[in-house]
Amino acid sequence: MSALVIAGHGTRIGRGQEACKALIDRVRGMLASEGVEVHDGYVELTDPPVDDAVAEAIVPDPDKHVVVVPLMIGTGGHVREDIPEAYTAGAKRGGGSVSYAPHLGPDPRLRAAARERITEAMGEWTPEETTVIFLGRGTSLTETNADHVRLGPGQEPVARQVVNGFIQVASPDLTTALNQAHGQGARRIVVMPHYLFPGRLEDWAHEQTDAWARNHPDAEVRVARVIGDCDALAEIVVDRYRDAVQARQGQTAETPVYLSGLVLRDRKVVIA
Repeated sequence: MSALVIAGHGTRIGRGQEACKALIDRVRGMLASEGVEVHDGYVELTDPPVDDAVAEAIVPDPDKHVVVVPLMIGTGGHVREDIPEAYTAGAKRGGGSVSYAPHLGPDPRLRAAARERITEAMGEWTPEETTVIFLGRGTSLTETNADHVRLGPGQEPVARQVVNGFIQVASPDLTTALNQAHGQGARRIVVMPHYLFPGRLEDWAHEQTDAWARNHPDAEVRVARVIGDCDALAEIVVDRYRDAVQARQGQTAETPVYLSGLVLRDRKVVIA
């Protein structure tokens, strides 16, 4: 059975590292009965890097093949470029091949997990009196920001209003989103940091929310927990892995050929 390499972002913050490791252990436990070796690698800040994890996983694998699952919500630069570049280098060193699974979102289980965190933060507040700020990371890539919006609770209302916002790069930022909600009458607000694990982005969300709340004593604001280590997240990772294994088993050739005999593996492609 092909090994699994979970490619995470990485963080210097201890509680974020612990939550990520706990999630990886949860996935490892779910795949233990199938004899799957589960490795973790990181884009930055945490060791081992993705290329080392891939090379290490390939060497003992009987098929010299691993599946890489990006532990990322959206299709940002890490998913599109950094992780593929890293696993390509690792596969070359290890003398094997890689199947690259899709990122985690949009998936209804992520949406359900976010709704649970929001409901938990609301506590005694009713949906009719609560506004949610659904806070994404924010990138320069429209598709990645759209992934965040699609995973929001707006289609299945958990509150009277849902306002999308971003902690960096994209608009509206958190302060602007809070001002927008307040201007529309919101006085009980839940900020949902739509991130996988604790870290710098979550810290920024708390800091900016606290600063805004001090200037708006007429409003109550609570910050929900991030997604974190949970069954829903682990199940998505496991499903991404199993889908990639099944897809490879169904292939008639290791490297598919497209259109007029063009071999497109590991190449950047623009379709017009």
